[in-house]
Amino acid sequence: MGPKKKDEKELNPEQEMKRKFKAKCRFRALGRMVMANTYWLIEAAEQYEGVEDVKRRVAQAVRGKTKKKRLLSITDKALLNKPAAERTDLEKKYIFRIIGGLKCFKRYPNHVKKKLAAVTYFKYYGPDRVIVRQHQEAHALYFIVTGDVIVSHLVYDDLLQQNVSVDIGIMHAGDMFGEVSLLHNILRTATCTTAGHCELLILMKEDFKNVLQASVQRQWDEVKNAMSAFNYFDGLDEVARREGCIVAKMKSYGVNEIILGDGVGVANFVYFILSGRCQMIESLQVCATTRLGRTTYKLYDPYVEEEESEQDMDKKYFAAYKNLNKSDTTSSSKGSREQRSSVEGPQDNATEQASEEPKRRPSILKTTDKSETRESSASNVLRVTLASNSSEQKRANTKENEFSPLATVQEILPTTDAQRDSMRLSVELKITPPPPNLQTYFMQVCQFNPGSTFGFGENMRDRRIVALTKVDCMMLPKIWLLQRNTANIWTRIEHYLNKKIPTKKQLFKDFVTERRWLEFREQLVEDVLSRSNTVNWTSVHDVPYSIRMEEMIDI
Repeated sequence: MGPKKKDEKELNPEQEMKRKFKAKCRFRALGRMVMANTYWLIEAAEQYEGVEDVKRRVAQAVRGKTKKKRLLSITDKALLNKPAAERTDLEKKYIFRIIGGLKCFKRYPNHVKKKLAAVTYFKYYGPDRVIVRQHQEAHALYFIVTGDVIVSHLVYDDLLQQNVSVDIGIMHAGDMFGEVSLLHNILRTATCTTAGHCELLILMKEDFKNVLQASVQRQWDEVKNAMSAFNYFDGLDEVARREGCIVAKMKSYGVNEIILGDGVGVANFVYFILSGRCQMIESLQVCATTRLGRTTYKLYDPYVEEEESEQDMDKKYFAAYKNLNKSDTTSSSKGSREQRSSVEGPQDNATEQASEEPKRRPSILKTTDKSETRESSASNVLRVTLASNSSEQKRANTKENEFSPLATVQEILPTTDAQRDSMRLSVELKITPPPPNLQTYFMQVCQFNPGSTFGFGENMRDRRIVALTKVDCMMLPKIWLLQRNTANIWTRIEHYLNKKIPTKKQLFKDFVTERRWLEFREQLVEDVLSRSNTVNWTSVHDVPYSIRMEEMIDI
């Protein structure tokens, strides 16, 4: 006994050193954990609810810091960090009430949520932290509570001769990632990095197999069966089908429920009808005017310009040039007249004076000297030369005015009273009020049966798609489909829909023909009845009300 006790005393220092080393490591790990989770642990320090420290309460009231809206409180996060084996039934019920309202768990039924409440853990990651790395083994499933996660994929670059990380998408609060590797027991297919402060709920691999694998597998099988019903997806490989199961959404609609249009529906998603029937309805605004016993209909659409005839186009686009031609012709005629008068006037005066001078010369020669006759002849010559010079200057001035650029600009751009619409977006166009006799009619454009698709970007203005029966749809993102546009199939479907679905003007023509047929039918019945001499004591009230309602309903 003595030597054994001595050996124990000799081993005690080593054991004590090991115990101290373990305690030091635990303390360091605890310190690192506290530093890593300071972002959400500091919430308790910010809000003081005690009574003893009055100065702190006053400072907190004066500061008046606004509270951030948080989905999980610090007590909830502390409870979610507790090991699953140590959670009581009351704590599990409390966690079930908490996670039941989160966006990421709304897709699961209540019995699945109760199981998740017992095994989920809270985890926080700071900015630019890698949560999941590609080609690594999967250990957990992640639900995003707050924050954004960037998904990247390694692609081999032929120019750099190495793998390059390429961002392929961003996941937001309510999304889930990591289920692909757990479900198919493969390595991670992408890298997930935090864009900022992120709070996640983690489900470990063993718990995933026990709780979520059956429900997730059921959802994936449903999407796979839906994709196999359309031959568009026959050319996709297993990886593409797996991605389609991740991004696809399954949704059901009741009778007379709007599927797409009027601000309802998921944007940038393509709808594939699995079961049920739905119809596209368009609203037409029609102005009905009655003249001389005949009703005329006109389509009112402020967003579509009216069709212009050739005369209207001439008036609209070439009226200014016609006015310019008229002004040019009038100005040229006026200039030619003035030019003729200015040229012919001095010459006539000069010739008249020159012809009159010889007649006057005898009388002048009788009374004047030779010198006087020379002076008079010189003055007459000067008058003729001055008149000719003035006419030449006027001709030159008219030529300069005809070929000078300033004159052409003034002639081509005359001042007009017509207003020109501004092309600036800041200028609001005048909205004309609708006519008083405006009526709205709803017409069925087409029907969609099982196997049909819509939502590729076809015209949906004044249109909506309404379910005639209970409709089950599969929705896929349009960008995902365009990335797998085999044989340009999705673009061809879009062109086909735009070509086959009638436009608003075609629907209006059908509306007018149906109205004309109703008027002709009523007039024909009245003519036949007016020619008959038999007495008919029946009235409108003898007809069943249901039949009268069908005749009174507008098309």
